[in-house]
Amino acid sequence: MKTSELVLDFLRKQGFTPEVNPENGNIVFKYQMGTFLFVNNDEDDEFFQLIMPAIYDVTDENRDIVLDAANKTNMKMKVCKTCILDDEVWLFFEILLDSTPDVSNIIPRALGILQGTRQEFYQNIE
Repeated sequence: MKTSELVLDFLRKQGFTPEVNPENGNIVFKYQMGTFLFVNNDEDDEFFQLIMPAIYDVTDENRDIVLDAANKTNMKMKVCKTCILDDEVWLFFEILLDSTPDVSNIIPRALGILQGTRQEFYQNIE
């Protein structure tokens, strides 16, 4: 079974209401007032990428402060990248999987790390 199918199956069994983009197979779902995006990487099924998009707006006035906060966050957090895309801060949880991943262990931990990274970024932005 492909990783994207494992993720979709796990989310549904946990009571989430994931939506699958028919064009690319990406999976979007809500968790604790946050939006998350699982990227379908069927060409590299051992690459797991879960994204928390658009957590903070970036303007010309705050760009330097955001970059500094993102850098501090990246230095502290594990397996999570804080990046600026289209004038918004996005968080990327990325790992390599073995050939038989147990997403029931990975997804809860990934969600926790993304939420912790968001909190760390918010603390660094102050």
